[in-house]
Amino acid sequence: MKLEDIVTVKVGSNISRGNKKNNLSLDTYTYEDLMNDLDGLFLDSKTSFYGANSSDKDSHLSKAGEVVFSFVSSKAAIVSNENEEKIINQNFAKLIIEHKQLDHSYLCYALNESHSMKKQMAISMQGSTVRKLTPAILKSLEMKLPSMEKQKTIGKAYLSLKKHQALAKKQADLEEQFYLELLKQLDQ
Repeated sequence: MKLEDIVTVKVGSNISRGNKKNNLSLDTYTYEDLMNDLDGLFLDSKTSFYGANSSDKDSHLSKAGEVVFSFVSSKAAIVSNENEEKIINQNFAKLIIEHKQLDHSYLCYALNESHSMKKQMAISMQGSTVRKLTPAILKSLEMKLPSMEKQKTIGKAYLSLKKHQALAKKQADLEEQFYLELLKQLDQ
């Protein structure tokens, strides 16, 4: 089934042409925010992931629990509480799940890791210098939907893996800082 059959793709605002007086005090959702969200900082959050209303579809502000997709990096993540109320620019799209037959965490897994989806994206990407997906291509991607139980199992395991990887990297960085500081003190 095509992604557009189960998800509404809401492309971010062109903030260079946007109404600056309304957006002046708001931060912009960035690639770094997306990667931090993908690292799973929000995993224990109790945010509701379904039931987005029509005002959510019209808004270019991020909301905790929404799936956001980067057209440049072809990565998806679930917005954390820390990145709520940031402006989504035209390099990103909100993927608003319209039916309860798709789990938000499974959607992230499928877009980020599924061999089938990656193959479709690689074939469809456009651009000579920076190859990226367009909203139309994203909507046309074919996605297989296993049972909801299986989706939740895969999605939860994927997000746990991403969080584990982020924590392991953070631990390694802290150990490196510790040992370098220790060596610095010994060298004095």
